[in-house]
Amino acid sequence: MATSSMRRVHALGALALVTLFAAGCTRVDNALASVPIFSFLREAPAFDPYEHPLPPPPGSVPFSSPNGDVLPPMDGSEASLQAFASSPAGQNPLAPDDPAALALGQTMYERHCVVCHGTTGAGDGPLVGPGKFPVGFVLPLNSGNALTLSDGYIYAVIRAGRGRMPAYGPRMTHIERWAVVTYVNRLQSAAGQLQSAAAAQDTAAAPQQ
Repeated sequence: MATSSMRRVHALGALALVTLFAAGCTRVDNALASVPIFSFLREAPAFDPYEHPLPPPPGSVPFSSPNGDVLPPMDGSEASLQAFASSPAGQNPLAPDDPAALALGQTMYERHCVVCHGTTGAGDGPLVGPGKFPVGFVLPLNSGNALTLSDGYIYAVIRAGRGRMPAYGPRMTHIERWAVVTYVNRLQSAAGQLQSAAAAQDTAAAPQQ
């Protein structure tokens, strides 16, 4: 009986010591954590659970994504681009005068498109010109045939590429591509206004018959 009682006393004593030291370590650790250099990654940056920082890879099974819709595969053939443009998915969900969409579109355009298409969409970016590699000539976005292209077709070209233009789909989210389309529309509108003003000046300066 005495031996059993002693064992219980020793066990309780050991438990008390463990509790005391554990509490002491916690207090010491908290005290050190109050000093920035000893914070031991208490405020380390980390992704939230299930946060999705990158666009979904092509061919992944669509369900839901914080970066926008996951669209079916698409290639750069004319038939594929036209099919997307004429489908319900080829309708621009952004308003043409949405300030947030225009700001995002300008950011993405300047990041990915200016090097070839230029700041105004005239096809005069720093990679364009005689002797430049790999791009020698780029069709302008603010004049000619580009003015007849639908929003869905421009989106499809951004996503899948066409001719010498590479696919930028993996570099932008769904909504970022539509924002670029919206910004391109603004560039086209600005170019049209300039052309109209120039035509009006020419008409005014022309000698009267």
